[in-house]
Amino acid sequence: MIKALFYKEWIKTNKVVWLLIFLFGGCITYSFIRLAQMLRIYGAVETWNSILLKDIIMISEIEYLPLLAGLLMALSQYIPEMTDKRLKLTLHLPRGENQIMLSLLAYGSTVLISLFTASCLIFLVGLRYYFAQEIVMLNLWASLPWFVGGFMAYLLFSWICLEPTWKQRTFNSLISITLLSLFYIDGKQGSYFPFILYAIALVILCISFPFYSAERFKEGAQ
Repeated sequence: MIKALFYKEWIKTNKVVWLLIFLFGGCITYSFIRLAQMLRIYGAVETWNSILLKDIIMISEIEYLPLLAGLLMALSQYIPEMTDKRLKLTLHLPRGENQIMLSLLAYGSTVLISLFTASCLIFLVGLRYYFAQEIVMLNLWASLPWFVGGFMAYLLFSWICLEPTWKQRTFNSLISITLLSLFYIDGKQGSYFPFILYAIALVILCISFPFYSAERFKEGAQ
């Protein structure tokens, strides 16, 4: 049953998944082209000084991509389910409703975590070729809130999509925008370090939100 659900989700989302792979690949490629150009024009010393003294993040092109990825995955998974209330058919499969919802969320989460992890590893290997480990880790830590925010965006937009009433969707949207804005506050490199554990705890809390909307849908909330 779980394999069948995953296959159904893949049919709905495969175009979006390939689009995201293309976008992430394009941004990563552009980041390294820009880096090579900076090294060629300004030299290694000036480039290092810019990173250390001016808080330049070498992978800034990818900043809003995780957010977009979370949004597109949620829309591609749950808009079809809410069309003509098809979610009712899914929830009536011979499995517990919570187990079905967990499977749907697990599919989207697996896709996003795989995409984000692959992107981080590529950046880790690529930047390590040019810079010392301290600079590489500084860049990866600076980008971590974007990836955590992207995963949280998936959960929040799933929550919004699964909500059966527009009034509650509007309320959910306002909460989601407020929460996601926490991950995009400008600050010096390293300023997000103390926030990361709280952000992860917030993401874990948000896992329950889509289940709440699915329960409201099942009860016929109006």
